[in-house]
Amino acid sequence: MSYIITQEDLLIVLQQSAASQTMKLKIEVLDLNQKIIGTIECGLVSGSVSISGESDIRRTASFIIQPTLTEHIKLAETSLLWLNKDIKISVGLYNPRTKQYKYYPLGCYVYTDTSETYDATTNNLTINCSDFMKKLDGTKNGQLGALIISYPAYKENEETGQPTEYNIIRNAVIETLEKLARITNHRIDDIGEYKAMPEYNDEWEKYRSEHVNTWNTIPFDQEFTAGCSVLSILTTFRDLYPNYEMFFDMENNTFVCQLRPMCYEDEIYIDNSFLQRILISENTSVDMTAVRNICEVWGQSIDADFYTEECSYQNNIYFSTIAGYENGYCNGDIISIKIPSINQSGSQININGFGTIGIYNEANDMPIESNMLKANNTYGFKIKKNRINGQYIFRAYLLGQWQIHAINVLTDGKKSGKFVTSSDGEEYELYSKEYFEKFYNCERVDMTVIANSPFTVEKLGEIPDIKISGEYDNITSDDLAANRAKWENWKNCRLTDNITITTALLPFLDVNKKVSYKRSNSDKEHQYIISSVSHNFSNYTTTITMYRFYPLYEMLLKEKGTHKVLNEYSHGILNRYTHDEITTIISQKEF
Repeated sequence: MSYIITQEDLLIVLQQSAASQTMKLKIEVLDLNQKIIGTIECGLVSGSVSISGESDIRRTASFIIQPTLTEHIKLAETSLLWLNKDIKISVGLYNPRTKQYKYYPLGCYVYTDTSETYDATTNNLTINCSDFMKKLDGTKNGQLGALIISYPAYKENEETGQPTEYNIIRNAVIETLEKLARITNHRIDDIGEYKAMPEYNDEWEKYRSEHVNTWNTIPFDQEFTAGCSVLSILTTFRDLYPNYEMFFDMENNTFVCQLRPMCYEDEIYIDNSFLQRILISENTSVDMTAVRNICEVWGQSIDADFYTEECSYQNNIYFSTIAGYENGYCNGDIISIKIPSINQSGSQININGFGTIGIYNEANDMPIESNMLKANNTYGFKIKKNRINGQYIFRAYLLGQWQIHAINVLTDGKKSGKFVTSSDGEEYELYSKEYFEKFYNCERVDMTVIANSPFTVEKLGEIPDIKISGEYDNITSDDLAANRAKWENWKNCRLTDNITITTALLPFLDVNKKVSYKRSNSDKEHQYIISSVSHNFSNYTTTITMYRFYPLYEMLLKEKGTHKVLNEYSHGILNRYTHDEITTIISQKEF
């Protein structure tokens, strides 16, 4: 739960200054069971705390303090400050009206590296620390010894080999935390498919009921060897699907795994009028080295369980024969088939006479559209058993060709009117979908249309970001690769559209908060999301980096209608399109 700002907090901030303020630090010392065994109140000579929403180690801190009781700072095994103890830190700001200090929590920490240095002459103690992720990444703890840890995708019947129980990703995260890290204070949300999340799909409950064995289960066996860390296991599960984060929260030191907040429905945490009163400086910049407007994702190479070139196409059904595939459709089977003819919309498949089943997209759980399967290309299909209207039925989900591949392009939606010629002599309109399919040799190309973005391919040219290997090897279909490419492109074109401001000290501030702010060179207020915070206790300031908030266009369509979306386009642009084309543009809008 985030800290709720009170009127008292705002008054304290407005009354502080480096010249007049006294500040205290309260260190609560924790034993190995996280029980408070002592408290040290200190004068604060200098220090800083950094909070980053983009890092696994969310919080780091460094302080030089003057303890009021010297016996507390002896660096000995019996002292309050020693290697087998952790600390919970709060900073106290003086309220001249109440003549008392109000303390703000800064989080729980472990000592790192040169953790404490005592200077007897000045009576100063230096503390460098990081949040509890250091106990999981191998720095302080968390490195695993000589063992192999396996998380199978499912348990199977020893006699038939059929799956009997599918392993849920969330349960694997909890098991890792509790058994390998002995962490029981946690809040782990569901990890799974985009369509199964209430944040993205109004019919998420229906989707979950129809995909009960697939939407949140481990897609393939996971194995970890000696020398890996607990954190590497956790992040492997986290990154099976995009847009999740893990961190220890500030107030209760709870380990949290959740979807990254999009903040669409969040209230303004701090408004522009207050920020302007405490503003010290502003730095508007765009990191041009980080801007990308094309994201190309290469996922897993398809390792089929069965393969065949024996296939015919009749009445929109692909009939294929696979030797050795004898026991009927089985949930999770991956089958590769060389396709003889281009498909029509809603194509089906029948293997070995087991029955005709539909071919579906994973992204939207809809039958495939026409022209998605090209003649003489080999495609992978994953057989899934879904529960539809109370009955279990099989479907074949299109994975892609030999390697998972998808592209997302940021465009302003305009027709370029320019044409380029490919090596085979064919002409393609520049920056059209067909252009990217041809010149990037990719069948799955999605166009994200945002009319006023300064980073579109039409304005900057093609600036690709290639994602391959590592965590991307976990992506098992073109649809999932397309979702990941969309998310990565959103980050590339949003997190770089940022601003950094320095204000009076705001010790209660955290990341992923929505604020309103008017830049010095702008006539309008805009909404921003805080991505990082840095407190400097030497000069009583807070530096805030925040990126421009763009709501999901599907939310705009739902709550404010088509008119709101079309307002982003000039009449000159809209006149270039027919009504059907405008409808297509709106439906393509993503983040």
